[in-house]
Amino acid sequence: MSRIVSSLPGRIRVRDRVLRNRVRLERLEAALIKIEGVTSLQSNSGAGSVVLHFDAARADAERLEAAVDTAVDAVLATPLPAGKRSVKMRVNRYAKVGMLTSLTTSLVLAAAGQKRWHAVTGAIFVACLGVHLGVHRRSLLR
Repeated sequence: MSRIVSSLPGRIRVRDRVLRNRVRLERLEAALIKIEGVTSLQSNSGAGSVVLHFDAARADAERLEAAVDTAVDAVLATPLPAGKRSVKMRVNRYAKVGMLTSLTTSLVLAAAGQKRWHAVTGAIFVACLGVHLGVHRRSLLR
C-alpha cells in the first residue's frame, strides 16, 4: 500500500499515522537516507510524515517512489521492541480499573441498600475519573 501522499519534482512526502511513533520514524529516516538520489529529509513526528528531497535531474521519480514504498513497507512491518509504558499511561490504566471496580461495587451496594458504602465507592469512582480526565485533559475539548 502506497503511503506517498505527494510527489513533486524533487520532493516526495510520505505520511502514515504509525510514523507518529518516534522509534519508527527514526528507522524510516535511516532507511530512506540510504536510497540513491535522496539528498535530504525533513520529518515531523506530530504529523507522522517525512519529506524527501532529491535531485530531479539525476533521479528517476518512478524508481525513487518504488524504492520509498518498499522502504516504508519494510520499516512498518518490523515490530517495535516491547518497552515499558510511560508513567502517565500506567497511572491512567490503574484509574480505569479503579473506575470499573468502584462503579460495579457501587451499583451492587446500591441494590443491597447500603447507602453509606454506595456513597464511598461512588466517591472513589469520581476520584479515579478525575485522574483519567487529568491524563487526557489536552484532548478533551478539541
